[in-house]
Amino acid sequence: MAPERALELLADADAGLQRTLAAASGGSWLAEPSVCTGWSRGHVLAHLARNADALQRLVDWALTGVQRPAYDSLEARNRDIEEGATRQLAEVREDLARSSEAFAVKARELLGASDLALVRTGSSGLTLPGDQVPWARLREVTLHHADLRAGFTVADAPTEVVVHALAEARAKLGAHPNCPPVTLVVSGSGERWLLAGGGPEVHGAPAGLLAWLARGLTDGVAVPGGDRPPALPPWG
Repeated sequence: MAPERALELLADADAGLQRTLAAASGGSWLAEPSVCTGWSRGHVLAHLARNADALQRLVDWALTGVQRPAYDSLEARNRDIEEGATRQLAEVREDLARSSEAFAVKARELLGASDLALVRTGSSGLTLPGDQVPWARLREVTLHHADLRAGFTVADAPTEVVVHALAEARAKLGAHPNCPPVTLVVSGSGERWLLAGGGPEVHGAPAGLLAWLARGLTDGVAVPGGDRPPALPPWG
């Protein structure tokens, strides 16, 4: 996705997430479980704040060619998330708003830049073209907003974002050594994609297929005959 377009969509995604947080209330809201196994809503939001900081480092790397890892270490990343998950809601809102805006400002430096370096993401170590760092942030905000279980779902994301993320998920899972053979079928259009050579069909709208591929959620997909969709390895 072009960085200009990703930043436009990211502004809307950030605003939507802030609206969700503005509507949140109650002392236990942050402690409620998220879609992410082992993480509360507080963990997800702490991760999103620190991810914005981490991706600023990758913008610098892309612009200068000087390697600057997203996180100092996996231990430091996890520690920051655990500490951030214990804060009060007002602190979480302010921290996320501040870090998200700082990333958006920093990422604008990519616009019009040439000869951007490849960068490596923090947790997976995958390489990423420098101009795709804004997309990486947009994907994080979109999926993790849905992870909060607070009214926003993948189906509420712009079609453009869903289609782009779905293509990315298919590519990554299709290359994963533990991906089971499966055939994705888009409900209505009948468009088909083969993963790992193809196998049992799994039907769903693009948003439902993405939620299954990215998070293992099966509410939006179906297998002919009523069988359960196969378990998938993590893709992100």
